[in-house]
Amino acid sequence: MKRVIVLIMLLYAISIFARYEDISWNTPQLTSNNSISFLEKNINESKLFSMKNIWVVHDSSSFNFALFSWQDFKHSIGNFFSQDDNSYFLLYHTQDYHFKEAKNFGYPKISDRYPSSIPLTSLLRFSIHTGCDFVKSEKESYYFVYYGSKVSGYFEKKLYFYCYWWAGHFSGDTDFAEKSKLIDSWTQDSSDNDQIHLDNISGKISYRTRFWSLSVGRGKYEIGNNIGGSIILNDDCNDYGYFSNKFDFKNLSISFLHATLIPDSTSAESGDDSYYYKHYEDKYLVVHKIEWQPSKEFMLFFGEEVIYGGRSIDPSYILPHTFWRATEHNLGDRDNVMIFTGFLWKPIYKNYLYLNFVFDELKKSEIFGDWWGNKYAVQIGNSFFFNEEKDTKLTLEFTALRPWIYTHKILYDKFSHDDIGLGFPEGSNLIQYSGEFNYNIRTNLNLNIHGSFTRQGSVGNDFSINYETRDETLDNGTHWLEGDITDKVSICPVITWQPLSHHKLKLGMNISKIDDENFEEEIMISYQAIY
Repeated sequence: MKRVIVLIMLLYAISIFARYEDISWNTPQLTSNNSISFLEKNINESKLFSMKNIWVVHDSSSFNFALFSWQDFKHSIGNFFSQDDNSYFLLYHTQDYHFKEAKNFGYPKISDRYPSSIPLTSLLRFSIHTGCDFVKSEKESYYFVYYGSKVSGYFEKKLYFYCYWWAGHFSGDTDFAEKSKLIDSWTQDSSDNDQIHLDNISGKISYRTRFWSLSVGRGKYEIGNNIGGSIILNDDCNDYGYFSNKFDFKNLSISFLHATLIPDSTSAESGDDSYYYKHYEDKYLVVHKIEWQPSKEFMLFFGEEVIYGGRSIDPSYILPHTFWRATEHNLGDRDNVMIFTGFLWKPIYKNYLYLNFVFDELKKSEIFGDWWGNKYAVQIGNSFFFNEEKDTKLTLEFTALRPWIYTHKILYDKFSHDDIGLGFPEGSNLIQYSGEFNYNIRTNLNLNIHGSFTRQGSVGNDFSINYETRDETLDNGTHWLEGDITDKVSICPVITWQPLSHHKLKLGMNISKIDDENFEEEIMISYQAIY
């Protein structure tokens, strides 16, 4: 007990010096801005708490609630339709205790009227939102109506938290709606099968010091700069629960994440042949990543990720400073380990070059050969900023993945979560050329155009394949783009407009073509109101 008390006191002493408001675990500096729904993208943890408010000193506490009184309600209605308003449905903050900063910056002296029972330098924000997505092809259409809430805040700028929840239903052509990216987990059909109901929730509690953070949450992460999807760890999947920590030093950071996943197959016989029930094997994802940034122009990272299961949490994979590939060999070579690396380099003004590389197995003598076990992927891109302040940029990217890279012989060790792959969204055994142009026409008006050409072979191109079922003739040589070739062309322009502070609108079109088939077009409209 004494050791626990000493540890708590030590953590508190360290946290006194904490002034950071960024609670993100790993956020790529360059990623795609192309989305057709306001619900597609993850909540941006790095911008959840604005850094510009870090030195704002409040000499008194403040409480604003839209339903507190009739006057507050009428005032909130006006704010809801305002062009320049930053109010929330509920906002509460306490006065600061940064006496030295307040004095140095000329702020008024902190009032003595503050109740000592409530922590100083604390914040609570709560907002509600609703919206509708409409998607129409040549013969089919559906719409999705949803509602939800967001809550975020911190205590003494040490303990940070947020929660993002939404729920809704699809109506229209439900078969067409099942192709929506929003359906990434369990859903429920209405009694007459004309609606699909689903909900989603993510959140996090993070304790931060100047050099270290410890978090527990539910969410999903992306590793590596990209515009077409990460080859290392992608976020086009259902959210998962996790523990994470991160050590931040001047030029070096060490990250660790341990997540609980859902295996792909969950059906099992009950024993009396009368019904099937859901049986979930234990399945986990662990990641450790070391990032080195010697200058503002260059950043290098490398790390390992492991999918393992069929047993409880293994302490061997909770050590972020060890070499997990060797650990996996000593555990019987039964888990799925991949090693990754990459960099972001700014060789000239406004120009960013990035590289991602990941591999499962390699033979030194067959690195450039056709041995089927050469399972690796490479992604290289270049982003040129016409205007960095307005985030106006053009990005070009090339991605190549060998066959079988995300596959495994054990079902619960496949590189996936809840039937969706954690690797490159298009699968493997492919090459892809992609480009994206992002232009902020005005502060409230954005144009984004994303296009890609993908050539993919039919052999070993999906995470769900058991590589032990492969054709034995492939052992003598598995070529790039092995099997039947499929070519796919896709382009998606999206306009995002925010006419009012609490109202946003998206208008987009997705045009795609596979081989010699006719072009398919989808028109998408998305609206969201949040207060």
